[in-house]
Amino acid sequence: MEVRKYRPEDSVDVKKLILSILEKEYPFDQFAYKDTDINDISGTYGGDSNAFFVIERENKIVGTVGVKKETEHSALIRRLFVDSDYRKKGFGTALLKEAIEFCRSQKYKEVIFRATDRMSQVMSLCKKMGFEELENLEMGGFRIHKFTLKL
Repeated sequence: MEVRKYRPEDSVDVKKLILSILEKEYPFDQFAYKDTDINDISGTYGGDSNAFFVIERENKIVGTVGVKKETEHSALIRRLFVDSDYRKKGFGTALLKEAIEFCRSQKYKEVIFRATDRMSQVMSLCKKMGFEELENLEMGGFRIHKFTLKL
C-alpha cells in the first residue's frame, strides 16, 4: 500500500472524504474541529515543516493524514481519516507511520494527536503506535483526549 504526498488535484476528493466521514460518524463533534484547513490544504500543510499524505485506491482517495507544526519541537497529527470500506486493513497504520517518519525527519521531539470519545478506533491505533494519553477534557457533552508520542 502506497502512502504519497498530497497533490493539488487531490483537493476535491480529500475534502469529500473528510466531510463525509465527519457528517456520518461525528456530527456532534464538528464544532470542536474547524474545517478551514481542508479548504486550502496546500496553504495549510505546505512548507518544509508541514505535510499532508493520502492513500489512493482505484482512483479514489481512501485515507488522509496531515502534519502541522505546533511549536519548534512539536507537531500535530491532523485529519487522520480512512474510508469505512478500507478500515482494519492497515491503511490507518500506514498513514500514521508516514506522518511519524515525517516528524522524525523534521527533528520534532513530540507528536500530538487529539481525538473525541467517538474516535475509539483511532485512539486504539495511537496507543498501539506508542502514543500516551496526557489529557482528557470535558467539552460541551463530550471529551477531548490529547495523545503524545515522544520521538
